[in-house]
Amino acid sequence: MNFDNDEETLEFINRLLERLHQAGHANQGSKIEIVYVAPGAQHVETIQTQNVYTYKRPSASGETTSVTPPPEAMARAVERTMAQGYWWASTAWAVVYRVYQMKGYGGGFSQFVKEVATWPRTRQWEMECNFDAVQKPVSSGRLSGMPETWRANGAQEQATKLAFALMEELQSC
Repeated sequence: MNFDNDEETLEFINRLLERLHQAGHANQGSKIEIVYVAPGAQHVETIQTQNVYTYKRPSASGETTSVTPPPEAMARAVERTMAQGYWWASTAWAVVYRVYQMKGYGGGFSQFVKEVATWPRTRQWEMECNFDAVQKPVSSGRLSGMPETWRANGAQEQATKLAFALMEELQSC
């Protein structure tokens, strides 16, 4: 949307926030991102941050909690999906990263690569997990949101299939 002055912009933002408040969403920790481009400036489409979507499992008390799988479960899911033929290149690690995020993981790309190197495994992995293999596909925006939307974002069908297979493997966690 284009606004003629700062007052119109501020008024619009306040209306959006008021609607969110009226809807009664108690989304603590949710992120709202507003990109303001000053008059005469140019907005270049880049991704500066990551969107983190997590699955929250209801607890016995009715509250929702994030359930981050332990390294053993992640390693097992990776090994099984590799053995089942879901992997096509090292960029498949980006899918593992996104699924791990959806399950509650909050670390960045570098931390993820370091952690993967420590995951217990029963055999050598077919694909190397490195920073570029994780960062580039995620930063492209193709793996944004939930796997159901990845194809519409331009992701390969293989990525969606791997995501669903990983989530199925991690279902018991």
